[in-house]
Amino acid sequence: MAAPRKARVTASPQEQEAAILAAAAQEFTEAGVRSANMDRVAKAAGVSRSTLYRRFPNKDNLLIALANATFERGMGELERAVEGRSPAEAVVEAFATGATMIDTDPLLHRMVIEDAEIRGLTASISSLFIDMVTARVAGALRKCGATMPEDLLRRAVDIHVRLVISFLEVPASDDSLRTPESVRSFATTFLAPMVY
Repeated sequence: MAAPRKARVTASPQEQEAAILAAAAQEFTEAGVRSANMDRVAKAAGVSRSTLYRRFPNKDNLLIALANATFERGMGELERAVEGRSPAEAVVEAFATGATMIDTDPLLHRMVIEDAEIRGLTASISSLFIDMVTARVAGALRKCGATMPEDLLRRAVDIHVRLVISFLEVPASDDSLRTPESVRSFATTFLAPMVY
């Protein structure tokens, strides 16, 4: 028996875009870039193909919009996690939260770790992505009381961001080093002292 067709969204453009991005998140998570299907996204979002293609002319445009929305959601979560902490505590929390988000959020995990095609598409903007994350995290650490010169703070955070990605792309062979406690211990011992 076929699944019931989702009713068309007769909503504002912002609500339609939110529905499209939610449907795209599901499609890219489940199918990956190569197998993702724009028709399935339109159907799941309850919009016509023409509405979908008017907003996102192709799959790459949709993926980039989804990556931007995912980035904003993740950064908001990370900024909330470090609020009210000392700089050293914020470093540990930012590192642990970032690693947990990428490891446990199916879409983030697919985008950052699993799907080589997504990484291939975004490779040209990887440095820009790292720069954007670095700027946001450095700003959050500054709000937590970091007093070090701006160029040094950004360099330290850049190293932290690259380490999160590296640790997740090439996990430690010893499972005990991948536990949340171990990640926090690593950040406390090696990363927190880099920020003051």
